[in-house]
This record gives sequence, structure tokens and C-alpha cells, in this order.
Amino acid sequence: MSKNKYTMYENLIFLTQIGLMMALPIVICVLLGNYIDNKFGTGNIFLFIFIGLGVASSFLNLYKIMMKILNKRK
Repeated sequence: MSKNKYTMYENLIFLTQIGLMMALPIVICVLLGNYIDNKFGTGNIFLFIFIGLGVASSFLNLYKIMMKILNKRK
């Protein structure tokens, strides 16, 4: 396999990993917040709290992976 084709697959894997790392925490937190709100009848308060936590977690994961990649290039 040529070097160019190998880097293409590597980049595709990297983009897939970033997409999953951004989407999964948000989706899981939305489901968890919705479940807790339905369980305790609190409106949407926990949904909004967990959405914030999911977004923060997603960006923290993105920051960590980007710092790892940038340090690997040096």
C-alpha cells in the first residue's frame, strides 16, 4: 500500500474518532438528563445541566486529543 493511501486512511480514522468523541458524550448526557427529569418531574433543569456537561466533556476530549497530536509532531 502506498504511503499516500495509508495517510488517507489514517486521516479518515482520525476524523471518525473526533466525530464520535464529540457526539457520544452529548447524546449520552441528553438521554441521562431527560431520564432524570422524567423520573423526578423537574421539568428540563437536569436536561440543560447535562447538556452543558456533555458539551464541556466533548471539548475537553477534543483538546486532549489535539494536544497529543501536536506534541507528537514536535
